[in-house]
Amino acid sequence: MAALVHFSLVVPADQVDSILVALIGRTGVTNVARLSGASLQPVGDVVLFDVAREASNDVLADLEALGIEAAGSVNITHSTLSLGGAVNAALDAAPGEADNTVLWAEVESVVERDRRVTPLLQAYFVVAAVIATAGVLTDSSILIVGAMVVGPEYGPIAAMSWNLQQRKWRPLAASATVGAIGSTAAVLAAFVMTLGLKWLDRIPEGFELGRQIDAGFISHPNVYSAIVASVAAVAGVLSLAFAHSSTLVGVLVSVTTIPAIAAIGVGAAVSDWDGTWGAAVQLTVNLTFLVVVGAITFGVLRWRTPHVVEVGVQR
Repeated sequence: MAALVHFSLVVPADQVDSILVALIGRTGVTNVARLSGASLQPVGDVVLFDVAREASNDVLADLEALGIEAAGSVNITHSTLSLGGAVNAALDAAPGEADNTVLWAEVESVVERDRRVTPLLQAYFVVAAVIATAGVLTDSSILIVGAMVVGPEYGPIAAMSWNLQQRKWRPLAASATVGAIGSTAAVLAAFVMTLGLKWLDRIPEGFELGRQIDAGFISHPNVYSAIVASVAAVAGVLSLAFAHSSTLVGVLVSVTTIPAIAAIGVGAAVSDWDGTWGAAVQLTVNLTFLVVVGAITFGVLRWRTPHVVEVGVQR
């Protein structure tokens, strides 16, 4: 009882035979089906098949060589359960281990989504900053953790790491721009909220960044900041590469970013410039280690993966 990667292709009818030749009898491939004329837009045949995860990169390489993504389309989904003798035979025949296989086309598809500015992403940045601001002002670790859950910043950070490792400078700049715009919106949200609370005389008496019991770490960067950011980067890349749950990893990454972003806005609003500077340094250190260590982790994974394929699949 194991899961397979399911492929669905739309292919011009005159190219289907070459695809079937490449698929039928191939190690790790099973459940090959052809639906002649089934696709109406674009016009063509539909080819369905399942592949053991550890053989998927090789299959993608063949599809790329055949120019399928240019002539038709490729859609990849993951089954949660696959049963049958043919399934077991395909899984047993495929070389390597599914748990150690990275589908690089899938990774690139994910990071591509996170180098575009969207209203939803900006909204999450602002919401996270508002919650974190309340946590900073009230010295509430619960609110700070809540802000970490909402924080969306790992998407742009992972895209920066990926593009840095690939030496793709324009996409790297685009990813950095997404993160910078979101962070700026978050700082402004924290600043405006704090000014409003200050005007209403709701700022705790004697408030100063860095003197809180639970939130004081935000404006005091040290060696532990670099250590936490480094392990968060490794965990984030592994979660992305192996399609594991990213929720808790996102929280871990947010430990190093969202609180510091909010603290910059809070410190500026109350004119605590030492605390603001400390939070800015904290953010800079954390982002540097997140991006650089993430890029190194991607590099190690690519080095140990025998076939690296980046197919321009439909997104």
